Amino acid sequence: MTIQVKLEDVDRQVQNLVASLNFHVSFKLPEVSRILGADYDPSNFPGAIYRKRDGYTFLLFRNGKSVLAGVKSFDQMNAAIDKFKVEAKEKLGIEITKVDIEIQNLVLSLDLHVEINLEHFVHEVYDSYYSPELFPGLTFKIYDPPATFLVFSSGKCVLVGLKRLEDVDRAIGKLCATLNKSGAIRGIREDKPKD
Repeated sequence: MTIQVKLEDVDRQVQNLVASLNFHVSFKLPEVSRILGADYDPSNFPGAIYRKRDGYTFLLFRNGKSVLAGVKSFDQMNAAIDKFKVEAKEKLGIEITKVDIEIQNLVLSLDLHVEINLEHFVHEVYDSYYSPELFPGLTFKIYDPPATFLVFSSGKCVLVGLKRLEDVDRAIGKLCATLNKSGAIRGIREDKPKD
């Protein structure tokens, strides 16, 4: 019997979410640096780097635009933005009433719970690349939705490049279908939980 990977059996976890923000205000970056403790050295980088203890970072620019990186969920992203709005009002005297959010990249870790023959996969699947002497994982690109998978023989994967959460299942579904069709599944991994 041929082993198949099903979408519903794939474990997934957001590892990093990167979002572009527009707060529709102006930031005085020397003041942001002094009051909030952000790193600001305009000779190296045009923005202030505001690292938070919770593990995420805001890159803040004079024109009110920002990049938020390091959050691990949409809830954490929204909480981080809400906290920053409070800080901006209380410490900088800047009231932020509107925030435009655009997701730039989602990074997810996946576990397919199977062992994969990467050599077989790369020979069977177009748009895959594998050079084990350089890197132990295989790279597999898809175009609708546009994303890239790093696939390891253990069945663990990293999914990068998505901009919308609603594309996650579609992308993983394409990986599963391609893997099932390729015949590269060696077997179920020993540590896979039993049903």
